[in-house]
Amino acid sequence: MNHLELLRNEHLQLQTRYAELQRRYDILEAARVLRCVENGECDTSTNPDGDSFVKRLLDTVVHLYNKDLYSDITIHFDGRQLRGHRFVLAARTDFWGDLSNAERIELNDISFSVGQILLKWIYTDSLDDHLGDSYILDLLSAALKFQLENLKLRCEALLISRLEVDNSCFRKMERFQPEHFKDMSAPLLYKMLKRRSKHVLNSIIGLEREDVLFLYLIENDSKLVELLNQPDDLDILPLELSFETSQLNIAKSLVEHGADLNKLDANGLSFLWKAIQKGKIDVCEFLVNHGANVDYVNKDSGDTLLHILAKSKMKEEAVGQWASSHIDRFEVNALDINGRTPLMVAIQWGNEKIFNLIVKQEKADANIKDLKYKTALEMALLDKNNLDMAEELVQRKADVNAMDSKDQTLFHKAVCSSNFAAIQFLAKHGADVNKPNSNGSTPLHLFLHSLPAHGEISPTHLDILTILLKSGADPIQRETSSGVFQSPKLEQGKGQGLPLSVLDKEGRSPLWCSLLAGKFDTAKLLLDAGADVNEKSTQENSQPPLLIRAIQAKRDDITRFLLDNKAIAAVTSPDGFTCLNLAVEEGLTPTVDYLCKLGANLNHPNPKTKLIPLWTALQKGDYGTAEVLVGHGSDTEGWAPSDEQSVEEETLLHRAIDQCNQKAAVFLIKSGCNVNALRRLRDPGELVAAASPTTNGSPKSTTSNLPNLRQTPLHISVQWGLADVSKALISNLNCKIDAQDCDGRTAAHIAVMEQDQATLDLLLSHPDPSALGVRDRYGQTPLALAMKHKYNKAAEAICQRLPHAAVQVNGSGENLLHCAVKANDLESVLFLLGLQVDVNIATQDQDRLTALHICAQIGSELVLRNLLLAGAEVNSQNAHGQTALHLAAMGDHSDLCTVLLDNAADPNILDVEGNNALHSAVSQGAANSTQLLLLESNVDYFAANKKRQNIMHLCAINVGIVSAEVFLTILEVHPNFPLEIPDMYGNTLFLLSFLNANAELCRLALKNGACMGVVNHHGQTVFNIDTPTKQLLFGLLDGLEREPRWAEGEQCSECEAKFTLTMRKHHCRHCGRLVCAKCSEHQMPIVKYNLAKNVRVCQICYDVLTMGASNTTAITNQGPVF
Repeated sequence: MNHLELLRNEHLQLQTRYAELQRRYDILEAARVLRCVENGECDTSTNPDGDSFVKRLLDTVVHLYNKDLYSDITIHFDGRQLRGHRFVLAARTDFWGDLSNAERIELNDISFSVGQILLKWIYTDSLDDHLGDSYILDLLSAALKFQLENLKLRCEALLISRLEVDNSCFRKMERFQPEHFKDMSAPLLYKMLKRRSKHVLNSIIGLEREDVLFLYLIENDSKLVELLNQPDDLDILPLELSFETSQLNIAKSLVEHGADLNKLDANGLSFLWKAIQKGKIDVCEFLVNHGANVDYVNKDSGDTLLHILAKSKMKEEAVGQWASSHIDRFEVNALDINGRTPLMVAIQWGNEKIFNLIVKQEKADANIKDLKYKTALEMALLDKNNLDMAEELVQRKADVNAMDSKDQTLFHKAVCSSNFAAIQFLAKHGADVNKPNSNGSTPLHLFLHSLPAHGEISPTHLDILTILLKSGADPIQRETSSGVFQSPKLEQGKGQGLPLSVLDKEGRSPLWCSLLAGKFDTAKLLLDAGADVNEKSTQENSQPPLLIRAIQAKRDDITRFLLDNKAIAAVTSPDGFTCLNLAVEEGLTPTVDYLCKLGANLNHPNPKTKLIPLWTALQKGDYGTAEVLVGHGSDTEGWAPSDEQSVEEETLLHRAIDQCNQKAAVFLIKSGCNVNALRRLRDPGELVAAASPTTNGSPKSTTSNLPNLRQTPLHISVQWGLADVSKALISNLNCKIDAQDCDGRTAAHIAVMEQDQATLDLLLSHPDPSALGVRDRYGQTPLALAMKHKYNKAAEAICQRLPHAAVQVNGSGENLLHCAVKANDLESVLFLLGLQVDVNIATQDQDRLTALHICAQIGSELVLRNLLLAGAEVNSQNAHGQTALHLAAMGDHSDLCTVLLDNAADPNILDVEGNNALHSAVSQGAANSTQLLLLESNVDYFAANKKRQNIMHLCAINVGIVSAEVFLTILEVHPNFPLEIPDMYGNTLFLLSFLNANAELCRLALKNGACMGVVNHHGQTVFNIDTPTKQLLFGLLDGLEREPRWAEGEQCSECEAKFTLTMRKHHCRHCGRLVCAKCSEHQMPIVKYNLAKNVRVCQICYDVLTMGASNTTAITNQGPVF
């Protein structure tokens, strides 16, 4: 081996080592650059080795994040998805195993925001240092779950760098719950608590760890008694904390190791006291069973445990379960500082369960008096009016004649308070009715003293007097303090033969004169003497009854006197007015109230107006009387005809609104009237008569009033601009603000139409904004109506209240933005874009068009630019796969195509039929758009759709001058565009042009070298296609100026005979089609081709060449059509 070979081998070895070193260096350099980018320390653009394989590989991976490019898997989380790549995921972690057949990964346990950050790190190895702690914690959990070791280390490093005293877990121990430490070992937790907790025992109990408590008890065995009874800084004892958290096992351990069950807290309260107060029956049972002191007495209130039990708000089942089994342990007659026994406390607090338990105890004394000399019976009967408890006490030998310090019995006190039920109870149980008090007054004396001075005695007073007398009250017993003799004054006999019906010259009777003069005592004597309280008119006296006259005279006092003395309240005036009608007319509120109490008909209509008394009061503005009527149950609806001739009936609320009486309408609304009432027809028979075309003289047309039948009071008030009424209706929770009239309009629609911003604001403030989404019969929501009327203030307010209102769709599936774009309404579009409406929402129909698609169809450049500025997806596709560029090109909107292309529209996106934007433009004959796409875009000129048709095929399908113009445009840009490419049916440009009778395009194709004799997959050629005439074919043949391209095939295009070794192929030298020898037996020179010698031609070409196109056509038309 010579020196040259040695040097060559050494050089090869050095080259190999250099390549390996270069590969390792590229890996390290790529990793360094990624770290620099992540830390923001360097710029990758300055890397001199930026074109190395590893660097380019890593750069490619970084740019693949959430891109469709090379994507072969989708990652789903939180209802959304991102694009992924199997090789990147597999390179990061083995968590998902073999991903070769996986098409999607579900990450349902993390949020979308965290998932985005996680996936971005997987691709870019980049993590924002400024992420919040919660995000980093979630990422750390995800890294642990999905075995992303590098991400875990990065998250830990970030968290460690943020660790401070303020966010340390030890600083916030009180925020942790037992479940946070349930998995921590007992020794570790105990060690941590000893270091960090001031009160270790209370912390152990708070964390509910019996195992840690065991370690504490062992370690502190020598001083347990002191520690177990030591409170923390909040004066909470360990035993109290265990009771508070219902940890009775821990409590048992504490008691067994020396915890004092009877230890009092800082307020002097025992454990049993607090357990009863809080209703913790299990704790009470524990304390009693373990020897807690049940004789405890509170030093401040003097309450025993039984007193507290009597005040307890525990459920009766719990009381019955525990108190009944331990009642014998308590002192039932113990007194508190007010001298009350537990029995009295139970009565005072209405604790019937404890009352029944105590009262059944033989030791219970029902006659003990408190410091105010009240007995349990007095509390039950007079203070609480509880007859059941009083009955139970009497059965247990309670003294019904018990006296207080002034010798007042229960009878005295019941009479003074006019407590009829208590008086009746005491009389029933034999209470002494003649027992005097310290003043010598019996209950009867006190009763007579309590009577009103004017002598008006109520029925209750008479009932009490009756009970007292029946119970043996002595009417002749003297009252020692006053020395008077009280006895009833009895009037004996009636006047005999007195002229009580005599009239004066004005027609007034003695009774009426005494009433007018206010001499009611005299009137009473006259009535007792036989005067008629229902005095009526006679032939000499045409006056109405006394009661009617009193009301007409506006004398409440006379009316009340007559009614108290059994005057008939049902009398009417000569005009048919009832007493109530007249009282309301005159504004006599007290009389109205009294008549209502006596059962007067509250809804008797006024004989003149046919309306109920409530409307009369409202019309007069007498709201005091109106309140009385409503309070006694007057009908607040008051259905009545609108007028005498109307076939409609309406409520009082309708009537008030129609008359613009806002105060009356608001009163009715607040009084509970039907705020959703609709007008109704009076009578079906009358309705039919009114609607009949044969009816003559009908004052009103029923049909014309039908729209009003669907209007609620809210519709009418908004329409009339009654702000107070509208406010009251909207504030009423029963008001249906989404009610629709005959046109489907709600109150919000009407407010928008009337531009009543104040009412609209009230509607917007309603808790239920659903009415804002209701559509009228024309498909318009209030928002759509506001935009139609250019009422932008209302539209903006509606959108703020109901953000999704702007994206609601109409019957055609279009939202407001779609409609505005379709109408080319730039102002509305700008308004909606200002509300940040999502411009990428598609219509809810079969086309699924976005606003950008619709704009591309209508051709508005200004609207298009604004949509793009608002974030419209320039390459979004509709249900047919078409982008906005497809649609703009189809409409020949070249200016829109320019804007779309400038905004990164992709002209190579295919629709469902495989057509790109250029296909769409050519198929619609859009010459300007075709030229623009050919010259100013990167569209694939030669692309074919699913039918394998290119732009030339689509051009041939068009008929007319447009197709020729597009054809020339294509050839101008691409002169060598192949014209013989067949589609899926074997049709070429020329054959499709002929099939569509596009003569001009046929001539241009032939002129540019198209083959005339091409045969498609169905065996069709221009020579055998069935057409009405052969004029086009012969014209094309006659117009040939040079020999066309020869056709290829395996059989004769005329007789379809297969070519073999014995049957050779021939071509017609005139048209170029493939024929056999038999079908091309004619030979002749073709002068126009400069062929001087005889050459083969087919029969058709022979006829055209010999006779001319016109003669050949005429001869052919005489025979059968070929």
